Amino acid sequence: MKKLFIFVLIAALLLGLVACSTPGEGEETNETAKPGAEDTDEVVDPSDTKDPDEPSTDGDKILRYALTADPESFDPSKAHGIPSATICYHIYEGLYRDVDGDLQPACAESHTVADDQVTYTFILRDNIKWSDGEAVTAYDFEYGIKRFLDPETAAPMGYMGTVIKNGAKVSAGELPLDDAGVKAIDERTLEIVLESPADYFLSMLSKSFFAPQRQDIVEKFGQDYCAKPENQVYNGAFMVTVFGEGKLATVKNPNYHEIEKIKLDGFEVLTVKEPNTQLAMFENGELDFVTLSTDIAPQYADRSKSYFDGANDFGGPNLNNKYLANKDFRLALNYALNREEYILLSHNGLYTPNLRYVMPKVRGVEDDYGTEYPLEAYPLQGDMAKAKEHMDKAIAEFGLTDPSEITLKMVVTDSDSAKKEAEVLHNQWQTNLGIVIDINLVPYATKNSMLTPNNDGFDIILSGWVADYPDPYSYLELFHSESAYNYVNYKSEEFDKYLDASQVTSGRERMDNLFNAEKVLLEDGVVIPQQLREVQYLEAEGLTGLQGYFVGINFNYLYADKN
Repeated sequence: MKKLFIFVLIAALLLGLVACSTPGEGEETNETAKPGAEDTDEVVDPSDTKDPDEPSTDGDKILRYALTADPESFDPSKAHGIPSATICYHIYEGLYRDVDGDLQPACAESHTVADDQVTYTFILRDNIKWSDGEAVTAYDFEYGIKRFLDPETAAPMGYMGTVIKNGAKVSAGELPLDDAGVKAIDERTLEIVLESPADYFLSMLSKSFFAPQRQDIVEKFGQDYCAKPENQVYNGAFMVTVFGEGKLATVKNPNYHEIEKIKLDGFEVLTVKEPNTQLAMFENGELDFVTLSTDIAPQYADRSKSYFDGANDFGGPNLNNKYLANKDFRLALNYALNREEYILLSHNGLYTPNLRYVMPKVRGVEDDYGTEYPLEAYPLQGDMAKAKEHMDKAIAEFGLTDPSEITLKMVVTDSDSAKKEAEVLHNQWQTNLGIVIDINLVPYATKNSMLTPNNDGFDIILSGWVADYPDPYSYLELFHSESAYNYVNYKSEEFDKYLDASQVTSGRERMDNLFNAEKVLLEDGVVIPQQLREVQYLEAEGLTGLQGYFVGINFNYLYADKN
C-alpha cells in the first residue's frame, strides 16, 4: 500500500473516504490512493448496471457496499489506495493473511527462519490453484514479487520491497532482477532473503504486492493486464467479473483451496460519490454496510458500530516553502492549534485528537506502542504563549513586521468533511497567528498526485497515512530523506540515523530507535497532527463476520455471511 497514503474510508469507504497510505482529511485514505470518480449523487441500482455477460447473482449472498471514488486498480503490483488494497485482499492470496492482527497461514503451509534472521523458507500448500485451474507454484510467487520490484512496473508502493535483499537497488535499476533476494527452490519451496532482520516482515505478506502472479498471463496481456476482469487470473476467495463504469463485481472462486470457509457468493463495490446517497441506498436495502460522516453519525448512535481505521490525519508543510522551511514557524503552527476544539467543530467530537504522529495501536515490544511509549508532543488545547514565542522568532528571521504578510496555500480534498476541517484550521491559524491561509479545494485524485517530493503545488496539504503493517516503521519511513513519498521534503540526518538504526536492531533497542525518530520528527514540527479516525458505520441486519481493521485495509469480509 505503504504507504498505503492515507489514504481510508470515511474516507475511502464513505464508504469511501489511505494510501497505505493516505489522504486524510476525513476522506479517502490511502496508502496512497488515487481513485478518480465522476461527480454523481444518483442512487445506483445494481440492476441497472448489469452486464449481459455477467454471471447471475439473483438469490445469491452478494455483499454490496459503496466507495466515493472508483478503485484505481486491481493489478496486485500497482494497487495503492486503501479501497483497492481491500479489494485485492479478497481476490489474491499471499503466503499469510492478516485477520484482525492475527497472522494465519494462507498459501504457505509453514515457514522457517534461519539463524541469520534474514533467510525465510516457505513451504506452499499442495492444493492451491488459480481460478483457471492451474496450480499456484513458488515460481509464481518469485515472479510476482520480482514484478513488484521491477522498475519497469513503476509500482506506487515499490518502496515496500526494500525490505528484501537488494530490493532498493533493483527497484532503482542499479541491479538486475535476478539479484533480488527472492528465489523459488522448487514448485513448493520459496526462499526470501531480507536486507536486514525485520520483525514485521510476515505481516507484510498479506499484501497483494507479495502475492503470486502468472508470468504467462502478464506477458499475454501486456499493458492491458488487469485492465479487464478476463485479463487476469485469481488465487483468492473471489474473482472479478465486472470492472468499470462505477462498479466492480466478483463471484466466489470455485478453485479456492478453502472454499468451504467462504459463505458469500461474491461482493459488489459501487461508486457513489455522495455519502448521503450511500446512506439512502443502505436504508433502502441496496447496500449491506455504510460508513457515516461525523455530521450524521450522532443520529445513529444507538445502532452504529465503530473502529479505528488506522489513519493519522495531519497537515504536511512543504519545507521547500521559504516560510515553512523555518522550524520556529512550523512549531508556531502546531502550538497555535486547539485540537480539542478542532475535533468538536469538524467532527462532532467523534474522532480522537492526535497529539503525536505514530498510531498508538501498532505493536510495541510487549504491548501497544502507545502504551509502552506515551507521547504528547503538543497540548490538547494548544499553547498560545509558545505559539507566539516561536512566531516572533520566525517573523524576526523573515525580516517582517506583520504576520499578515505571510500567505500559505492549503490544499484540501473537495469533500464536505475535508472542507470543514480546513475551515477550522484556517480560522484558528488566522486568529491565533495572524497569517493568511488560502484554502484550495481539489479532487481527491488531484490532491494525491501532489504527494510527491519537490511538488510546488501546495504550501500545506491535508492528508494522512495508513500503515501497511502494524509497526511504527510503517508510519515513520514516509519521512526518510530517501523516501519516494517524502512529499514534505524533510531532510534530517538525526531522523535518518534513528530510522536506519531501527533496521539493524531488534526488540527494545529497535523500538527505542523508532520512538527517538518520532520525537525528532515532532520536535522539528514536520507534521501537524490532526486526528485519529474512529469510523462509525452501519451494517445490515443479518450480516455477520464483517471486521473493521486499521492496517492496510479498512474492512475484512472474507468470512462474512448474509442471512
